[in-house]
Amino acid sequence: MIAFLSIALFSTVSAVTIADAETARIAYSNCLVEFTGAQLDEKTGTGAFKKAAKTACTAEREAMISAIKKDEITYGSSDEEAASFAMEEADGVLFAFTDSYAGYMSSNTRPVKQD
Repeated sequence: MIAFLSIALFSTVSAVTIADAETARIAYSNCLVEFTGAQLDEKTGTGAFKKAAKTACTAEREAMISAIKKDEITYGSSDEEAASFAMEEADGVLFAFTDSYAGYMSSNTRPVKQD
């Protein structure tokens, strides 16, 4: 009985931390959508955009890293492993925008916010 309750509690905690991590990822992505749109409006060059994007949306990025790190620790990762994975995930979100920026410029399109 205790084992069943422990599993149920762990599952509930894991589901909450996963939801927190996903919510934080969406917030970071949506912030970058706004930042990218503003840079496209200003006709910022690709190199300047890539440089500026690294420091854009810092609060959202840190929240995402923190939520993912918390989630990974819940699954048994060490603090170092969790931090490394969380940083890779945040870098992946940023890369998606920096890699697509030239395409947005040339096609006169925009990234779209997620719900």
